[in-house]
Amino acid sequence: MTWTVKAIDRNILIWVCLFGSVIVPFAIASFIFYMKDDGLMASGFLFAISILVFLFFKIGLEKTVFVYRATEERLEVCQWQDIPDLVFTFLKVFPFIVVGIILMALISNPALSFAALAGPALVGILLASVGGDSHYKAIYKRFRHDEVIWSEIRKALLDEKKGLLALSVDWENKVIDPAAVDLANKEHHIHLYPVYFRKDQERSVLALIRERVPDATVMVEGQYTYPFSG
Repeated sequence: MTWTVKAIDRNILIWVCLFGSVIVPFAIASFIFYMKDDGLMASGFLFAISILVFLFFKIGLEKTVFVYRATEERLEVCQWQDIPDLVFTFLKVFPFIVVGIILMALISNPALSFAALAGPALVGILLASVGGDSHYKAIYKRFRHDEVIWSEIRKALLDEKKGLLALSVDWENKVIDPAAVDLANKEHHIHLYPVYFRKDQERSVLALIRERVPDATVMVEGQYTYPFSG
């Protein structure tokens, strides 16, 4: 059996709070400086906001593609980052955004030194070159391949709301003994391996896994907490 899932394997709320707590004050500051006819400071905050919005989209909303293949002995998993082409398009047009901000600053203050604007201009050129680099795209795909042996699965936590089954596997390089993993302890969830499924796949995927895992495997329902998400 094979199935494919696109999922955000992280907590979005923490990224919304993180970037929102910075972007909102920056937007207010930019508006205040604009009202005071201080184009340089207003442009600086707008430049920072554009960078933060891009990072939020790139890091917080980026999905991961999971491709699963189940055999008699193991579950093979390939995963990579699903980076929208819009990200790289943004990087290519970003210099024009920077030019617009620089022109706005110069119009508001013609005596402004070009040296003071060299930094933002160089950053824009650098990001544009990165966006057009095929090696950058390959690196950030972050391809990964894992194999989970059915007989090495000791415990499983089913989170139907998130559409995943988190497995406690007896890996060779295990950090903690699978038998010591407490599924009810959120701090132990970092040691679990999540297997994702869509709602229309849930019944067949769970039936397959229940059939393959050892009879002694403990499987309970609960809420899975993404590592480092609080």
